[in-house]
Amino acid sequence: MHPYLLAAALALLTTAGAVLVVRHQTSTLRRALDRERAAARLTQTLQHRDITVLKARLDAARAEGAVLAAANHVLDTALTHHGRDPQEGGLS
Repeated sequence: MHPYLLAAALALLTTAGAVLVVRHQTSTLRRALDRERAAARLTQTLQHRDITVLKARLDAARAEGAVLAAANHVLDTALTHHGRDPQEGGLS
C-alpha cells in the first residue's frame, strides 16, 4: 500500500471518529438542554399555580377578616345601644 494512501486513510478514519464523538456529545448536550427546558417550564407552571392558590387564600382570609370586623362592629353597636361596655365582654 502506498504510504500517502495509508496516511489519507488514517486521516479519514480519524476525522470520521472525531465527527462521531462530536455528534454524540452534541446529542447528549441537546438531550440535557431539553430536560432543563422541560424542568424550567414545569417549575414555572407550578410556581404560577402556587401563586394563584396563595392569592385565592389571601383573598378568602381578607374577606373573612372583613366579615368578622363587620360582625364585631354590629355587636359593639348593639352592646353600646343597650348600655353595655363592649370592652367588658358584653352581657355580665
